[in-house]
Amino acid sequence: MAEIDKLIGARIAKARKRKGWPQALLGDLAERSESWVSQVERGAIPLDSVVTAEKLAGLLEVATPYLLAFDVRHPAAEVDAPSLGSHRPSPASARTARPDAESSDAVLRRTFNLGALAGVTTALAGLSPDAQAQTAQSPRGTLDRPTVDELRSNGAFYRRSYKSFPAATLVPVAHSQIELVLSLRPKDQPAELRTLLLAHMAEMACLAACLLSLDLADRQKADSYMDMGYEIGKEIDSPELLALVLGGRAFNASYGGDPESGLDYALAAVDRAERGASRRMLAWTNAVASEMYASTGDERGFGSSLEEARTVLSGPMDDERWGGIAWFDLSKADAYEGSDLVRLGRYREALPSLDQAIDRLPEEMMRHRCTAYISRAEANAGANDIEAACADGQAALDLVEKVQHRETLRRVSELHRSLRPHRTVAVRSLGEHVIDTRTLLKTAGSTV
Repeated sequence: MAEIDKLIGARIAKARKRKGWPQALLGDLAERSESWVSQVERGAIPLDSVVTAEKLAGLLEVATPYLLAFDVRHPAAEVDAPSLGSHRPSPASARTARPDAESSDAVLRRTFNLGALAGVTTALAGLSPDAQAQTAQSPRGTLDRPTVDELRSNGAFYRRSYKSFPAATLVPVAHSQIELVLSLRPKDQPAELRTLLLAHMAEMACLAACLLSLDLADRQKADSYMDMGYEIGKEIDSPELLALVLGGRAFNASYGGDPESGLDYALAAVDRAERGASRRMLAWTNAVASEMYASTGDERGFGSSLEEARTVLSGPMDDERWGGIAWFDLSKADAYEGSDLVRLGRYREALPSLDQAIDRLPEEMMRHRCTAYISRAEANAGANDIEAACADGQAALDLVEKVQHRETLRRVSELHRSLRPHRTVAVRSLGEHVIDTRTLLKTAGSTV
């Protein structure tokens, strides 16, 4: 391992020098000391986590697998050499590629690099192991369990980060995690590790889809990531992943103007969750169904689904199996209830649930508080409390500016248009805030 540490350190030093940076500058950017950088570059101490490696790779504009020397530690992995932002394959990988045809996992890597995500369903077939080939292959490209466990741990951190990280920051992270898994050639790994790698890949696809759909308003690209998550969920027979993807599709369809299809997806998500997903996933899919019922005007379906979500949350949990985005608990159930009642036009009834949700939601759950505020703003407007509606709209926009949740911006914009006839100072101020927020977010999604 000491030799690997020296190699990693040498690659860090080389990339740093190519950028013309002294060790002190890299240390400042990485929030570490100059001494730490010096020791890492000499191989005296190892990198302490994959997260640290990803941060350095981003600063130095090299691929994380290259920086971690996966091409040496796991020779079967496809690792790009540094190219200061370019994604061209290294000469070594070009020489070892099959001359007769491009492999399907290479096709998938190329579509990611192009950002097109075209043909992912076909390309995903390349992630399935060939039994005869696996029997004959060399074990030298096999990963170790701690490496895979660390990737999964990082993935859980990124999914939790949805609560408060900006969308334009998280989408590239999720995307790079998918490419990292592909570079590790999951089809060549033992069955257990392959399943874990693919689950991580699918969870990152779901995270990207969620951000693209609800935050960056790119439902077409979000749908491509959902395709990937769904295909992997079927490949590894994961009720957790399939329920997560179907729940995401429910939002994508409903917010795209097709609430009936949204309800179909939500009920399919509940069905999948009932067949082996975690208890929290079952609760969340029922809450999603409650929103879809409310969007179609079905009060009975809304009530029964939300009651089921609360019932599940009140029982024992198995959270080590939770594969969802961020978190779902009783405070979020309160927010769902209030928002659903707003959709049903029961504005005054919605206010107590939304008051409770905003009181109970932790400050770091910015996206969840963001949607709770706009729902309460809509409820106050429906109850003809214009000042309160504007105050909640302002609070929602403050959070939109931090997390880039464009769906909330759209709802606040619609709220302002409905309030414009009142011509009060509060309404005018809300309109100015809407314009300022639009300007701030105008280019936020241009790099993802």
